[in-house]
Amino acid sequence: MTERPQPVFPSSSPPSSRPAFLYGAAVIGAGETVASIGDALTAAVLAPASGGWRLAVAGTLPPILVWIALRPSVPAALGAAGAGWWIGIAAGCLMISGLLLLADVAWRCGIARLAQSAALLGAGLAALHPVPAHPVSLAALIVTGLGLWAAALLPDVAVLRDRLGAGPHRRARLYRALSLGWRGSALQWLAWERACRGLALLGILAAVAVLIDLALAAALRTDRHDTLLPVALLVEAVLSGAGLIAALAVLLRRSLGLGGLVTGRHLDILGRLILAFGLAALYCHVTEIVTAILYGDAAERARLTRRLLGDEAPAFWTFMLAGLLPTQFFWIPAIRRSPAALGLTGALVACGLSADHVLAARIAAAGTGLPDLLPELMAAGAAALGSVGLFVLGLLLLFRLVPPVSIAETRRLALLHNPQAGPSPPPIGHPALRGAMQGAMQGAGQGAGQEPVQGAMPRTGRDPSPGLVAVFASEAGLAEAARELSASDAPPRLDAFGPVPMPEAAAALHRDERSLNRFALSGAFLAAAVYIVVRTAGFAGELPSGIADGLMGVAVSAWTLSPSLSSLPGLPPVWPLSWAMAAVPALSAAAAGGSIGIAVALLRALRGARTGRPLPSDLAGHFLLTVEPASEPFNPAALARRLTSLPASAGRPLAVYGPAAGRPLR
Repeated sequence: MTERPQPVFPSSSPPSSRPAFLYGAAVIGAGETVASIGDALTAAVLAPASGGWRLAVAGTLPPILVWIALRPSVPAALGAAGAGWWIGIAAGCLMISGLLLLADVAWRCGIARLAQSAALLGAGLAALHPVPAHPVSLAALIVTGLGLWAAALLPDVAVLRDRLGAGPHRRARLYRALSLGWRGSALQWLAWERACRGLALLGILAAVAVLIDLALAAALRTDRHDTLLPVALLVEAVLSGAGLIAALAVLLRRSLGLGGLVTGRHLDILGRLILAFGLAALYCHVTEIVTAILYGDAAERARLTRRLLGDEAPAFWTFMLAGLLPTQFFWIPAIRRSPAALGLTGALVACGLSADHVLAARIAAAGTGLPDLLPELMAAGAAALGSVGLFVLGLLLLFRLVPPVSIAETRRLALLHNPQAGPSPPPIGHPALRGAMQGAMQGAGQGAGQEPVQGAMPRTGRDPSPGLVAVFASEAGLAEAARELSASDAPPRLDAFGPVPMPEAAAALHRDERSLNRFALSGAFLAAAVYIVVRTAGFAGELPSGIADGLMGVAVSAWTLSPSLSSLPGLPPVWPLSWAMAAVPALSAAAAGGSIGIAVALLRALRGARTGRPLPSDLAGHFLLTVEPASEPFNPAALARRLTSLPASAGRPLAVYGPAAGRPLR
C-alpha cells in the first residue's frame, strides 16, 4: 500500500486533467492548507462539547454499569476469551499503525491516531479481564502502545498550547505541561521522527509477541496444535483492528465533518485491507477443515464434527458468518466505497471475531457444552457489551483532549499534494510583532542610492537578542537560505522551526540525533536481562544440579512444554528457560524496555533543544530561520540584505524580522 509517484503539473492545469492519487480519489481535500488543518482539528478539541457528544457519553454509562455488576459472575474461561479479543484488537491496531509508519505511507495520517488510540484502550481493557497471555507480554503491549500514542501527540499538543496562549485556563496549563517545551525546531522534529519510528518497530514486536503468547496458551489448554494457529491469530488480529478502524473512521468523518482529512480514499483502502485479511483468515480455517477431513485421525474428525454440527456450532458459525464471510462483499467496489456499508461491516467483523476466542474458552471449560454454558454466555455477552461501552467512553474523552487526526502529519500531506497549502506570512504591522520583533528588511531590489543600515545592532534592555527571524514559504527555501548563511567565513548561529518535520533543513544545519538508538538498545537489553534473571531466580530451588542435566533440560524444554517433562528427574514442572517461558516474554520485556529508553532519549533531546529566544506565538505554523550571533561583530542588517538578495526560487524569505527599533529597517 505505497503511493505511486504523483506527476507534477503546472498550477494552471485544470483539475479535471490531473490523474487521481492512489488509483482513486485524493487522499486529502484539494482546499486543505496548513492553516485550515490547524483550525479544523483544534476546533474539534477546543470547541464546547456538543449535545450529541453529551448524549453519546450518557449512552455508554448503562452498559458500563451492567459490566461492573456482571463481572464477578462471568466464568474465568469466558473472561479470558474477552481478554483475548481485546488483545487481538489492540495488537492489530498497533501493527497497522506501526507498519504504515515504518513504510512511510504519507496518507496514514487520516487513520493513524485512530489506530493508536484504539490499541491503547484495547490493551487497557484486556488488563481488566483474566488474561490468558503472560503478564509481561500484556504489559509490553500497553507500554509500547502508550509510548507511540504519546510521542505522536507531542506536536499536536504544542499547537493546542499555542492556540490557547498563556492564559490561566486549566486546559492551557495542561497543554503547556504536556508539550514538554516543544518548539518545532529541526532537531526536535528529527528526534520526534526517529522516536516514533523506533516506538512503531517495538510496538510491532510487542504485538507479535503477545499473539504468540496467546497461541501457546490456546495450544496448552485446547487440542489445537496445528501450525496455522499462530498465523490465524495474527491475521485475525489485523482483521479485527482494520474493521474497528474503518468503523471509527466513518463515524469520525461524519460526526466532525472531516471529509477533507479522512477521505473516501482512506475508506477504500481500509475496505481493501479488510478484504485481503478476511480472505487470508478464511484460507487458514478452510485449510484446517480440509486437513482434518483428509489427513486427520478419529479425534480430529470428531472435533471437526462438534465444531460444524455439534455443541460448538453456534460459536463457529457466528465466527464464520459475522467475522469472516462479510469481508468478501468488498470484492464489489460500490459496497467497499460506501461509508455506511464499510462502517457497519467493519464493526460486525470486529465483533464476530470474538467468537473464535469463545471456541477456545468452551474447550477450556472442562469439556462442558455450550448449552450448559448458556447462562454464563449471556452474562459474558452483557459484560462484553459493557466493555465496548467503556471503550467508546474512552474514545469520546480522549478526543475531547487531543485531535482525532494528527495535525503535523496531515499538514505534511497537504504540503505534498496541494500547491497552495503553505503558510502565508503575517503582516509587518501585526500587533504581536510590533515592538518585540518589528520591521521587514527590504528585498533584493534596493536602490543604489539608499544606504543600508550600518554597524552592529545594539543590544537593548527590552530585547536582549539582536538576531533575525526569517519567514519562508517552504522548507526547501529555508534550507537554501541556511546553506547560504552557513557558507560565510564567520557563520552565525542558525536554527530552523516549522509546522512539519524538516529533514532537509536539519541536513543543511548539520543537525543529528543519535542518542535514541543507544538508549533504545540499552533499555531493551537491560529489560530482557532483568526478566531472565528474575525468572530464573524464581526457580532457583528447582533447577538441575549438574551441568549435563541442565543442558539436557534446556534442550528438551526448548522443543516442547508437554506435561511429560515433569517426569524427568531434576526438571521443574514448567521449565523457566524454555523458549516459550523465556524467549517470548523476554522479547516483550525488551520491547517495553526499549520503549522506555526511547522516551528518555526523546525527553533529553527536547530539553537540549529549548535554547534560543522564545518565538512569538503568532509565528507558530510558519517556516522560520533564526539567526543569532555566534561571534562579534554581528551585523544583522547585512545578513538581512544577504537573505533578501537571494533568488526567489532559491531561498529568498517572505519576510525578515529584526529586533525593536524606532523605525522599520529599510
